[in-house]
Parts: sequence; C-alpha cells; structure tokens
Amino acid sequence: MINVESSKIGQVALHRVGNKHNEEDIFVSETPLETDEELKDLLTQYFLKPFVKTTEKHEFTYGIDIEYNVLKDIAEQTFANEELFFENSVKITQHLYDQSNHPHIKSGDLFVVYFDEMYLEGELTNAIGIFKSERKDSFLQVQEKETRLDLLTEKGISIKKLDKGCVILNTSEKGLIVLTVDQNNYDADYWKKDFLNIDIIKDENYETKAYMDLCKSFAKDVIGNNETKKEEIDFVSQTVKFFEENEHIETEKFNDTIFDGVEELKDDFIDYKKAYESEYEVEIADAFDVSTPVLQREKKKIANTIKLDTGIQLKMNFNDPDSIHKFVEQGYDENRGMHYYKVYYNKEV
Repeated sequence: MINVESSKIGQVALHRVGNKHNEEDIFVSETPLETDEELKDLLTQYFLKPFVKTTEKHEFTYGIDIEYNVLKDIAEQTFANEELFFENSVKITQHLYDQSNHPHIKSGDLFVVYFDEMYLEGELTNAIGIFKSERKDSFLQVQEKETRLDLLTEKGISIKKLDKGCVILNTSEKGLIVLTVDQNNYDADYWKKDFLNIDIIKDENYETKAYMDLCKSFAKDVIGNNETKKEEIDFVSQTVKFFEENEHIETEKFNDTIFDGVEELKDDFIDYKKAYESEYEVEIADAFDVSTPVLQREKKKIANTIKLDTGIQLKMNFNDPDSIHKFVEQGYDENRGMHYYKVYYNKEV
C-alpha cells in the first residue's frame, strides 16, 4: 500500500480524451497545469485516496500483436528523464484515445501527474499517476447582487470519487509496479487490458484473496447446498481462524485441520479446488504467506448472518469462531413441525 500523506506532486498535465468510436475529439494542453500548494493538497487526496487500501499489485505485460508495451515504454523514458514528462503526458493521452474505440467508453478529463516522493510499503520512490474523470456533478454557486443573493448551477469534477486511475511506481527491486482502480466495471477491459496492458502479480496479497474466495465459494456451493447456513458460516469462520493463527499456509495442513475426521468432505474440497481453478482460469498456490491486510479486508466482507423465514436473524461473530459451536444449537420441534435454533448467553450487551 502507498503512503498518501507523504506523497508530493511535482508536475501535472491536464488533457481531455473523447470517444474515438463516436468521432469525439482529443484536446491537448500546450503547457502543464499551474498549481499552488493548496491545489496540490486537494489533488493529492483526490487522486490517491482510492489507493490507500489497494493491496493488489500489477506488472506490465506484452501483447501478442505488439512488440512492446506502449505505456511501459513511456513510463521508463519519463523516469529516466523527468524533463520528458509533459511531452510524454501527451503520448499517454494519445495512447488512451487510441483505445477509446467502443461506444460505451465515456469521454473525460485526463490528469497525468509526476510524484517526486511516494512510499510503497516503506520504500521511497517516484511515481507517475494517470487519472481519468468521466462524471460531471452539479454544484450551486451563490452570487451576491445589490439587493439579493442568487444561485447559479454549474457542472464540474467532484473530488470525492475518482472514476479511473493508476499509479506506476519506479521501485528499485521489482521494477515498475502498477496499482489501479476502476469504479466503472462495464469497460474494465478497455482500461486494464487495452490501455494499461497489465497482469496481477501473484504475491501474498493475491494468494490470500484467491484462497479466501475459493473457501467462500466452496462453503456456499457445497456446504450450503448440503447442510445448514450455520454449517456454511462455521466453515468460513474456521477458515478465517486458521489463517489468523498461521502466517504461512500449506494446503495439506489446512485440509487436515479444517476437515479433521471428515475425509469425504476433504476429498470434495480437493476436487472442488481443481474444478474452481479450471472454471475461473486461476492457479491457486499450495503454499503461501498470509497477507494480514487482505485477510482483514476479506473478513469484513464475509456474510455472517442466518436469515430465517420467520423474520428472525442471527448474526455470528468472526472474532470468536468457536462461539457458533458453544452457544448455538440446532434442532427440530416435532410438535410444531419446525426447525429451531437455541442460543445460550449470560446477559444482554
């Protein structure tokens, strides 16, 4: 993750990219954007706030039909000679325009930014940011006249939410690292594949998320279909507990621990993993280090509520994964002809 507070903007270029498919124009500024310290502070928050919790890292790749990655080449030239920044910002804008060849792609203002200082996981480096603003929000402007105040409506860029953006970091050990965000997934291929041409780096962040996604999918598709919601939640809860108690994951140890004494379910999970990798075209490692930030983020996303047709809901606490066994019982009432949950507690809190 990057350190937003310490990041410093150097140069800023502002251009506009239309939709090439719809024969919209491209507008290129003749000079860099003039900025004072107040504007730089506002822009820094606008550009980088979406990246604060970004853990997925990417690297540039090479397409089959091109000799090199266009954006990677431009970035390397710019890092080698910062004086080429503005000239290369125009090339970046032209490259994005060339990829804007689908009717659904929106026109927008394009900021290209050179960051003199930026920290990525403690390493001080410089970076190039590319940020596209596609939406225009309405604003009210109060105008004072002699005898009254009037309201004028204006449209402009809202700095609360970035539409698309990437940060290219020039690290000393791993070369160029790319972080990216995209709020409009309907044209994800255009931004990540066509413009950036990047692939995710399969590090501990990737592997932790991939394995958690696998376990959540198995819980829903297999356990949820054959057992109760309680058992589905319990499986995911025990998975989280295992990850929290082990800095390094080995799938064989995971299987032996989670499926202790239930060989049939263990075999189902092994078969499911193979089918899951094939269906989603992913390869999940058999051994990897746990990424704590990713685990905590994914933990918050896990569904932990049992919803009943009587309007009652039971919410489980993943901070105490064993509580579902100790304090919750399931049963069937013959007289009522209904299933029930029995919950034990000392006092209401």
